[in-house]
Amino acid sequence: MLGRDFLGNGFIYMMRERQKNKHKGVRSLFAVMLMLLCIGIGGQAYAAQKRDVKVAFFPMEGYHNVGENGSFEGMDVEYLNALCDYVNWNVEYVDCNSWEAALEMLKNEEVDLVGSAQYSTERAELYQYADISSGYTFGVIATNPENDIAYEDFQAMQEITFGMVENYVRKAEFLEYLNHNGIEAPVIVEYKSTADMHEALKNGEVDAFVHTFTEVKEGQRLIGRFAPRPFYYITYKGNDEVMRELNQAIVDLKMNQPELETELMNEFFYDKFDKAVLLTTDEKKYLSQKGTLYIGYLDNYYPFSYVEEDGFKGLTRELLESGLGITGLNLEYKLFANAKEAMAAVQSGDIDIFAYSNDKGIVLDTYDLKSICDYAEVPLVLVMDKNRSIDGINTIATASHLEDKAKAVTLNDHVNVAIYETQQESIDAVVNGKADAVLCNGYLAEHLMRTSFTYSDLQVKSIVSGEYEISISIHETEDVLAGILEKTVSTIDSKMINEYMLRENTYPLVNFTQFIEDNSLIIIGFLVVVMFVVIMVVSHMLADSRKIQRLMYKDTKLDVWNLNYLTYWGERKLLPERKRKYAIVYLNLSKFRRYNIIYGWSAGEHLLECITDVLKKHVEKENEICARSQGDRFVLLLHYEEKDAFIERLKALKEKVEKRIQKETGDHMQMQMGIYYIPENEIDIRHGMNYANQALEFVDGKKDEGIKAYDDSLKTLVKERHDREKLLESVDIWKDFVVFYQPKVDIRDGKIVGAEALVRFKDPTEGGAIKSPFYFVPYYEQTGKITELDFFVFESSCQLLKKRIEAGLPVVTISCNFSRMHFMKAGFADRFEAVLDKYGISKELIEVEITETLVVEEMQHQNVKSAFEELNERGIHLSIDDFGAGYSSLGIFEQIPASVVKMDRSFLLNQNNPERQVKIMRGIVKLSDELRAQVVCEGVETEKNVELMKKIGAFVAQGYYYSKPVPEEEFEEKLNLGYLGK
Repeated sequence: MLGRDFLGNGFIYMMRERQKNKHKGVRSLFAVMLMLLCIGIGGQAYAAQKRDVKVAFFPMEGYHNVGENGSFEGMDVEYLNALCDYVNWNVEYVDCNSWEAALEMLKNEEVDLVGSAQYSTERAELYQYADISSGYTFGVIATNPENDIAYEDFQAMQEITFGMVENYVRKAEFLEYLNHNGIEAPVIVEYKSTADMHEALKNGEVDAFVHTFTEVKEGQRLIGRFAPRPFYYITYKGNDEVMRELNQAIVDLKMNQPELETELMNEFFYDKFDKAVLLTTDEKKYLSQKGTLYIGYLDNYYPFSYVEEDGFKGLTRELLESGLGITGLNLEYKLFANAKEAMAAVQSGDIDIFAYSNDKGIVLDTYDLKSICDYAEVPLVLVMDKNRSIDGINTIATASHLEDKAKAVTLNDHVNVAIYETQQESIDAVVNGKADAVLCNGYLAEHLMRTSFTYSDLQVKSIVSGEYEISISIHETEDVLAGILEKTVSTIDSKMINEYMLRENTYPLVNFTQFIEDNSLIIIGFLVVVMFVVIMVVSHMLADSRKIQRLMYKDTKLDVWNLNYLTYWGERKLLPERKRKYAIVYLNLSKFRRYNIIYGWSAGEHLLECITDVLKKHVEKENEICARSQGDRFVLLLHYEEKDAFIERLKALKEKVEKRIQKETGDHMQMQMGIYYIPENEIDIRHGMNYANQALEFVDGKKDEGIKAYDDSLKTLVKERHDREKLLESVDIWKDFVVFYQPKVDIRDGKIVGAEALVRFKDPTEGGAIKSPFYFVPYYEQTGKITELDFFVFESSCQLLKKRIEAGLPVVTISCNFSRMHFMKAGFADRFEAVLDKYGISKELIEVEITETLVVEEMQHQNVKSAFEELNERGIHLSIDDFGAGYSSLGIFEQIPASVVKMDRSFLLNQNNPERQVKIMRGIVKLSDELRAQVVCEGVETEKNVELMKKIGAFVAQGYYYSKPVPEEEFEEKLNLGYLGK
């Protein structure tokens, strides 16, 4: 559910605010002294004149509110108040009766700024946009509370009338959203203003209205949501000085208070988010019939699921009640002795869900269950007697689901793994001398060692690489319940866990009272002993407090600091007290994700441990910090004297890391680095990390040697990318994109036997200049819009085929590329076939082209696997692109029943051992022939490439030797000739 929780890292934010206020105080004192000095010298002084900035204030609940005393309030007012900490403005609000009136006032230069403006090309011609957004919103379909249409009930939407303002900038996305879901001709009534539209809804003239989320009023219900977009401040053309100051202030605000936008959204729109549990008709029906949901839980899984005097307690219960509480369901809980009993109860229908499940795959299949909502990750620790050494372990105790991880903890073959029913029992085995160590839940271990003297002699010896996920298990047939849980249950992060542990642990009083009750006679007789015990308890408490802080600031997978520590200690200690200059270095490992997928999680974790070992040895323990961000990303806070010497130091570090990787894996992976040199008067670590990360995104492995520093030239590139993204947000796919076609040719006779459809961008800002996919594909993949672009290419190809078939002209099979995003959720095959039926195109004339990397990296994803199987069952042809570009294996043929295999051009270029290469390629061709799959060689550019194809027995080529990708008209001319021989 969008917007359920906007909490940030409050502790670090508080420290940053204290530091910022401290510096504000210094600046204020300096300003007063300077003013007095000026008065003393010149007789009078003049304060810097504040700029008066007029802001249009139009009615929009939450964004613009009017208080009881007539004061201006709302999200926009709070945002501008914060903005004025960074710019010398006096903001004056000018009241107007509508958004449309605000635009008119801006057009007439009666105001300087209007907020909440989404980007459109037409609007950009009239107004000047801020460079950076001031928030995000999305398009919605909303209706009155009494309307019974469920969320995304498109069948019901077929019969309703939609209200919309005349100038709504997301109309095209709205129509596309409905069309995608089977509504091709919605009934729309347009209104001149938002107020008129709301009045029409109130009077029953329309059934629902279409606008942005911020226009939803109290009590109204969402029945659809589409097109998430940023919004901006706009001004009139030529108001450059105000816009320059605004842009700089927004940058400063985002760097110093990155959480502000989320906090304001939480403050002013939380109620709308809270009520926007977007349930379908089936889900609503399920809730009305269900009434009570029966939940199974376990004891001794602190801090998530455990029992106290008042029953079930823990973060799992809090999570369920905060999420499912919105649905109106009554929740009843039942305690089970172990996971097997709980899963059997779900299977038999005695309970609906098992709340604390750490089993996956085969175990769940045995009970006809499925796992949903992975809501927490639990760190694993090795615990043993504080006086024993890890080298002396003979027996490790653990729970059954951690058996494999326990075996990997030590390399000694003689170590025995003892399996117990629960982690509590396995910890007790160490206390009772039945085991030397235990691999267990780190949170549970810390809790037991803090709250019971029984475990006071135990100690966490190490944090083990790896963790296990906690999820909810339900019966595999409960699809409707799964949908409700996915929408209402969020996740629990490590910060929430640590806060809970600090909040709930009242152990000093409890344990000390119990100790007195159990040993009262001894205490009365030996007061000295009592005092000693008290001192020991206090010492134990202090030590455990430090352990909690360590868990908050340590990465749970690797023995290295996390970003919390880097930010806190860097801003609190290193930067304020620095005697040398500092820089932030963001590090990323190229090709790590693929290595992790190909060789497995354990291999990836081992590689990260090796990299961590090199990095930690390279930093000074007292004056520098090495921290892990996420995945294979690390952040270093390093000091330096001269930039040139610093770059040489980083090059040496880079070389050490890459050599270690080569030694461990035999593969070459480049360590890439982004640098931000922190100015002497700056202490904001997150600011520096943001810029270093931006530099990392622009690293060119060849040109920059894998190292890039953030400077003015890079700032320009970031601005250009931002402008490009704004442009790409506003364009119309069917108007501003075009399809090119590259023929596939039979090298034996030169005949055109197929083609690949390729998309190009016609840049409207450059007179329709053609831009390659590198210009737009990365951004559209990031935003998810790539799926619509793929279907544009597909439909354009179908239109071409239909036109030629109706004209009696020859046609060939066209392959269309589809992003991995299509296969992550159900419904792709249905939509694909619907387009074929719409144009009357045979399945033999279109190929679904997917990349080799998609097969390698995503085939373990159940939705992806199911999508490919469904396409094959329906007789839709699959083509594997870039075969051989990465870690291809012949096992791909087993996973994907491909009709076409496109051999990557790297096969043609690799001539280090030509005889061996020919044998390998010939084997692939032979295997493909036996599996009735056509082989297409990509990147054919020379006569030498053609000769190599003949040697290996492959006869279909695609490449510049025959033709580059050409516009549709030119392709049709070639197709009419039917021949491209050389």
